[in-house]
Amino acid sequence: MLTMHEDGETVREDRQTTAMSAPQFPPFGACDSHVHVVGPKAIFPLAARRSYTPMDAPVGALRAMLKRLGLDRAVLVQPSFYGTDNACLLAALAELGEAARGVAVVAPDITAAELDTLHRAGVRGIRVNVVSLGGLSTAEIAARLHDTAKLCLRNGWHIQAFMPSEAIVALAATLRALAVPVVIDHFGLVNPADLDGAPARQLIELLATGRVWVKLSAPYRITEDIADPRVGQLARRLADANPEQVVWASDWPHTPVHHGTPVDDDRETPYRDIDTARLLAQVAEWFPEPRRQQSILVDNPARLYGFTAPAA
Repeated sequence: MLTMHEDGETVREDRQTTAMSAPQFPPFGACDSHVHVVGPKAIFPLAARRSYTPMDAPVGALRAMLKRLGLDRAVLVQPSFYGTDNACLLAALAELGEAARGVAVVAPDITAAELDTLHRAGVRGIRVNVVSLGGLSTAEIAARLHDTAKLCLRNGWHIQAFMPSEAIVALAATLRALAVPVVIDHFGLVNPADLDGAPARQLIELLATGRVWVKLSAPYRITEDIADPRVGQLARRLADANPEQVVWASDWPHTPVHHGTPVDDDRETPYRDIDTARLLAQVAEWFPEPRRQQSILVDNPARLYGFTAPAA
């Protein structure tokens, strides 16, 4: 796999010798398309307005997780508790080098020069998160999406949207009309118990337009039992709608349950007790075809985030 050294360089290890042999899982070049790096908080302090206080989840812990699961790449996503201060994200990207890309959160008045700096650092998208802090109307979400799209146009980025499934239905026309691609987090928060409901149908229709991507990530956000077969059914329906525009992600380190209400509390909330390896194994269960695994774990994220093709 790609071992990420302290100087940011990547060195290929023993998986290189198996890249041309029988299909393996995960395939060579596999990417976790949604992880977070947190802290150390003494160096990277949290935003004053946040909905919880997380424990540290440093780059070293991320590296260990990727190595244990046999993953070669990762996409770092700016979490809500850092607001628009992307310093922790940028430090992690610099340390991980070409094995990582980033999705930032930015202020509306960010300058063109600042956007270009983020692009050179490996950022490829801007996140619009209306779940973690909440409180926005449909019209306000639409305005934020339009404003964010203007910023993304400069460097060919995408919007990453974390919103309730009901908002996806209400904003379907907006999502179709945006000038940049939109990546929907965490199955669109669609309830797998309602596979024929309006949110599921709308997300499938948006995928089919080619304007929207979906992350098959964090099933524990949409069900109490990640082994629920209906989650796999939802994953397959989404992938069938547009197999080239779905990616997989773990959501490591599995942020705790929070309800969008700002808190003034420095007590750390533990992460959810989730088996990340089990989440990855679900990809092989949902999609037993090696070709589909290759698309979801390697080819699609490489195209979306601008990774170069892994050497054979």
